[in-house]
Amino acid sequence: MQISMFKYFLTVAETGSIRQASLSLHVSASAISRQIQNLEHSFQTTLFDRCADGMLLTEEGRVLALHMQRTMREMELARAKIADIHGLTAGTVRYATIEGVARAWLFPAIAEFQKAHPLVEFKGRISGAEAVYQALENDQVDFGITMQDDFYPDIGIVEKFTTQFKAAMPHQHPLAKHSTLNLKDLTSYELTMLDPTFHTRRALDTSLLRLGLTARIGFELDHIELIKVHVMQTGNLTILPDYAVSHEEKHQTMAIVDIAENELPSATTILCVRRGRILTKAAEAIINSLRERPITPPL
Repeated sequence: MQISMFKYFLTVAETGSIRQASLSLHVSASAISRQIQNLEHSFQTTLFDRCADGMLLTEEGRVLALHMQRTMREMELARAKIADIHGLTAGTVRYATIEGVARAWLFPAIAEFQKAHPLVEFKGRISGAEAVYQALENDQVDFGITMQDDFYPDIGIVEKFTTQFKAAMPHQHPLAKHSTLNLKDLTSYELTMLDPTFHTRRALDTSLLRLGLTARIGFELDHIELIKVHVMQTGNLTILPDYAVSHEEKHQTMAIVDIAENELPSATTILCVRRGRILTKAAEAIINSLRERPITPPL
């Protein structure tokens, strides 16, 4: 079987759509569809359920996808090791991360790394904390960045970063001049918040319940950057991890106010890998670089 067939199959499995796979791979949809049919003929089974929601893997398809991912991973390792023989840091590094750290921490680190190692390419996904853990456990990525929610025996923590929560709002908001806020201070105002799939929201809900308080959440979303846009457009306030608002604090585009830690305790953001995963030289190098990089850059 051709490696291109593997890529077509895995991209359709990931996107759930032949059309999206076509756009991603810059290959005609008919060519991808034909290769999927060839695979099904070769294995004498149906690999996808074709339904209104898109292309969904059957049980047989999930088995094949798991083995194909491992094969593609082995090919990447081989390519990286051959590059190492020639004294090059090369290959593909895959990662999964929560959104908040990307703009202020991860993306600048990758850009700096690629200046020194232009042969390394990065492929990433931004998702919720649970999806980051799943990507690691399924061996889909080299490293992950997420907020620590629970103990996962297959996940090895490379570095821990203490993360404070901050209130963010327009400068004209009545609470913008405060140096520190209590959660009770927020209950008189409408909040724009991340949805409960985010650790930040769960931490807030837990703290409000413990204190017997109720917040007025008028708008919720699963996208940090759009949360900030909504806050600026409506005059609401939000609560986010410190690194998610470090750019706004540095450039003074929003008022960023501390929250009393005895009311909303700090969290732990982790850089992590799957235990036992063999990493390429490039993956090891970027992980070591991230370990030494402050997660909240100085103002």
